[in-house]
Amino acid sequence: MDCKMFNIISIEGNGTWFIEDNPHEVCAGDVVIVPPNTRFYYKGSLKQICITSPAWELEFEHHVRDIKLAE
Repeated sequence: MDCKMFNIISIEGNGTWFIEDNPHEVCAGDVVIVPPNTRFYYKGSLKQICITSPAWELEFEHHVRDIKLAE
């Protein structure tokens, strides 16, 4: 598993970030910091900026599953 820290800046919208299954309500202006080797995902309508450290590399991307959006 790679050791990246994710710094996510919410710039528009709102939703819920789940970090190790713990929910955190987020809206524009909030910052979410995800430590290395932590499971995370979000639900909602958010426009965000994600900064990773060290820099993101395709070879470390891990896709779990597609989520069908409600129609």
